[in-house]
Amino acid sequence: MAGPERVAAVAPKFIELEVLENQQLSPHIRRVTLGGDEVSAMTPQGYDQWFRFFMRRDGQDELRIPTSPATWFPQYLAMRSSQRPWIRNYTVRDFRLEAGELDIDFVCHEDPGPGAAWAMGVERGERAVLLDEGLLYNDDGQPGEVLMVGDESALPAIAGICGSLDERMRGVAMIEVGHRDDIQPVTAPAGVDVRWIERGDARAGDAALEELRGLALVDDLGYAYSAGEQALATGARRHLVRDRGMDKRRITFTGYWKLGKAYVS
Repeated sequence: MAGPERVAAVAPKFIELEVLENQQLSPHIRRVTLGGDEVSAMTPQGYDQWFRFFMRRDGQDELRIPTSPATWFPQYLAMRSSQRPWIRNYTVRDFRLEAGELDIDFVCHEDPGPGAAWAMGVERGERAVLLDEGLLYNDDGQPGEVLMVGDESALPAIAGICGSLDERMRGVAMIEVGHRDDIQPVTAPAGVDVRWIERGDARAGDAALEELRGLALVDDLGYAYSAGEQALATGARRHLVRDRGMDKRRITFTGYWKLGKAYVS
């Protein structure tokens, strides 16, 4: 297995962006395209490259951000609450370096959080800022097949990973979505089986976990990646370790959101 050459961000800095386009892709997914002269300062790393995203709150005249990428959080805490931006973590959905553009996909449901609400109402010309954080995916060159499990919030990450894998890679990618129309084209090696799971009325993450429990795992499973709703991400890891005997050191998991609880910043 040949994985990422580097997982840390390359010379991270604040990247000034401008909203270029905003479109509803499907019932629950909205895509915002951003660009600007500074996009070229960000190094595309593929896989699940993620970043801190700074957005103006409603009622603020302008977007104010910290000045130092290295100490941004203490600076953020020192800001007056009325001046603090919204900060959320997102994954690059598509990166067009020559055009100076990148896409972010936002999952939008009823009662949206700050990020989704921003995406649903933002107009062309709005300013935003990102701070590159590198990758979470890190198979460390472990031989064997790869397994990926996530919901629609992890779709950009899993799609990015699939598009970055060696063409000889084999494995399974399982993505749970709220509606069949939320399914997107995903480029993957021929040996990687991309499976879509429509959630229906089930609790977020339950359908994917049920599919995982019934999955026949190969003997040479080398690495697993689970992301999305917190119970899905942790539940997948727990199942693989406790029920399948997988070494927890060969699993990356991350909870992007928690059902019924909004993150406050």
